[in-house]
Parts: sequence; C-alpha cells; structure tokens
Amino acid sequence: MKRKRVLPLCVGALFACVLARPQANDQTTLEGLIRTGLDRNRELLALRQREMQARGLARQAGVRPARTIEVDGLSGSPLGSSGDQEFSAAFVQPVEAPGKRKNRVYLANLAIALVEAEFDERSIQIAYEIENGYLLVIYERERVAILNRISDSLRESLRLTEARVREGDAAPLEAQLLGVEQSRTDAQRADAAGRLVSAEVELRRLTGLAANEPLPVISPPTAGRSALSLAQLVTRAFEKRTDLRTARLLEEQGEAETALAKSNAHPDVTLSGRYTYLRESFENTLGLTASGAARPIRDQFNALSVGISVPLVTEHRNRGAIEAAAAAAASARLRREHLESTIPLEVRSAYERWTAAQRTRDLLRDGVVGQGNRNLAILREAYQLGQLRLIDVLNEQRRLIENEFTYLDARVQVARSLADLERLTGGLLP
Repeated sequence: MKRKRVLPLCVGALFACVLARPQANDQTTLEGLIRTGLDRNRELLALRQREMQARGLARQAGVRPARTIEVDGLSGSPLGSSGDQEFSAAFVQPVEAPGKRKNRVYLANLAIALVEAEFDERSIQIAYEIENGYLLVIYERERVAILNRISDSLRESLRLTEARVREGDAAPLEAQLLGVEQSRTDAQRADAAGRLVSAEVELRRLTGLAANEPLPVISPPTAGRSALSLAQLVTRAFEKRTDLRTARLLEEQGEAETALAKSNAHPDVTLSGRYTYLRESFENTLGLTASGAARPIRDQFNALSVGISVPLVTEHRNRGAIEAAAAAAASARLRREHLESTIPLEVRSAYERWTAAQRTRDLLRDGVVGQGNRNLAILREAYQLGQLRLIDVLNEQRRLIENEFTYLDARVQVARSLADLERLTGGLLP
C-alpha cells in the first residue's frame, strides 16, 4: 500500500489567539502545546533579543551631539620664562543639519517594526509546524485504528473459520487465506505503529517537550466552511498578510535611508564660545610708577570670543550613499508590487483547491466508503450462504481498506487546502 502523504497545516486562527492571549501553559490542549512550543523556541527568543537591540538603537538614534568643554593653560615657568601665563576655557556646541536626527530616528523605528513583523511571521510559521506535527499524529493514529479494527475482524473470522474447519464445514484453504490476510494486516499495522512513534517524536521536537512530558490529548479538528467570497478573501489577504506588511516596511526603510543619505550630505555647524585670560611681563625692562619708582613691566588681558565652524562639503560628496539607498528603495518597491500582483492568484488557487478537496471528500464519504461497507456486508452474508468464495470477500475487504485510506487522504487534503487558504489570507476563516 502506498505511503500516505504528511498531514498538512490546519486552523491557522488558533495561533492568533495563542499569541494574543496570555495564559498559563497547558500541554493537554493543542493551544497550550503551541504556546509551550513558542515559549521554548530559541529562534523566537533570539528575535526578542533583536527587538530589544533595535529599541536600544532607536533610543540612541535620538541622542543629540554631545557638547564639549575645553580648558587650556599656558605658563613659561617650567622652561625658565616665568613672565608669561595664559588660561582659556571654551564651550563648543555641535548643531546637526536639519532633518538628520528626524530621519535617523524614523529609520530606527522602522527597524523595530521590521523585527516585530519578522517575529510575528516566524511565530505563525512555527505554530503551523507544531499543528502540522499534531495533525500528523492524528492521521497516523487513525491509520492504526483502522488497521486494528480490520485485524480484530480478521482474527475473529479466522477463529470461527478454524472452528468450522475442525468440524468439517469449511475447507482448510479458507483458514489459510484468512491467516495470510491476517499476517498482511498485522504487517501494515506494525508499519503504521512505527510511523506513529516517529510522528510523536517529531511533535516533541517541534514543541520542545522532553521524553517524560505528556503529549496533549489528541483529537481530530473540525474544519468549518468559510462564508467569505473569493473577492473578500483577496481583500483580507491584502489587509493581514505578514509578508506584505514586511515588504511595505522594507520599502519605507529604503525611502528613509535615501532621505537620511541626503540629509547627511548637508554639513553640520559647530558653535563655540571662549574666555581667555593672559598675563605678560617683559624681562630686563622696567617701567615707572606714578611716584617715579622703577618696577617690572607687566600686563594682563581678559577676552571673550565666539566662533562658528562649517565643513566645506557638498551633496556630491555623499552621492554614492544616496544612489545606493535609492536603489534599495526601488528594489523593495518592485518586490512589494510583485507580491501585490501575485496575492490574488495565490488566494484563488488555494480557494479552488479547497473547494475541490471538499467535493472529493464528500463524494468519497457518501458514494465510496459508505457504499463499500454495505457491499462488504452483503458479500459476507452471501459467503455465509455459500454463494460466494472467501477470496471474493477478502478482495472486497481490501478494496474497502484502500477506500478508507483514500477517504482519510481526502480529509487530509481538505485540511491542507484550508490551511493554505488561511495562511495566504493571514488568519482564521469565519
């Protein structure tokens, strides 16, 4: 029997509830299991640290240039010229060109928004992976249950047939045919049980559960029908898609980088104010006081000066950075336009797959599996009456098993297509 496909994603809106509503971890439910996996995922923890880093850089981006205080002193005494002394103190204030700080802060805030969008997108992806593993366990358990039911039925038939053989009411070949079919079913069940164990281990890996921690109580999800039209689904996708939000933020980031590069081309101005005290004396030179006495000639000055410093730069000096930022903005805009053009097609394709999968599931349920069970019951009665061979009953039973697995696959396909539609439209469908 062919190997069944992996059970896909389903019920995406549950994750939005998990992310939005704080609560204690409860690993007995799918919601609690998803929250446990998100809390323990180190990739998400790393993204949280990146968000903190971006917030710190945003605060730093708003810091204005630091003021400077300068103090100078001059004396000739250490070199034998004791007559001259000078002291000065200055206050220097850099002034950024208009727009630099504003553009820098805006760009830093965009970086925070990008990290948050990445965190949301990765959280939803991880949550879908966890539910995928959860539903894979459901799928494998249902396979094991079907094979257990078939095996139990065959075992009971084999027991009754062996009793009939001993009494001479049935040929030994019938018991042998049932024994072969029993062994075949047991082999299939052993294979399914091995895949079930593998699926449970994978679920533990996705959620970070240790080997001694219990798995949740697993039951099949119920998937409802969406009341939204295709046009409403497309509108919903444009409003809620995380990748589209990221593309728009990247476009804004490119434009902000271009504006910052242009503002960086404008020179900053440095303002300064300085106080200077100077005392001078002339060696071997004497002057006269008012009374006519001789004394050394000394003089002192107090001066206050102001200044302005402007670098002689032009926008041409920063042209390379401006061109690079403009190219990045254009690239982001093209990616956003491409995404907006493909979203309607992606949603329509997923919508058509979902509706087709539902029709296939309903046809298999009503026209194949149900009728197959009734056919098998009739063939068994005919065999009991001696109108059919045992091989005819066994062949019909094999067809029924194949049909049940085909129906199980159809249910899987409904879950997959619904999950794809929810993923492409950004959340749970009403």
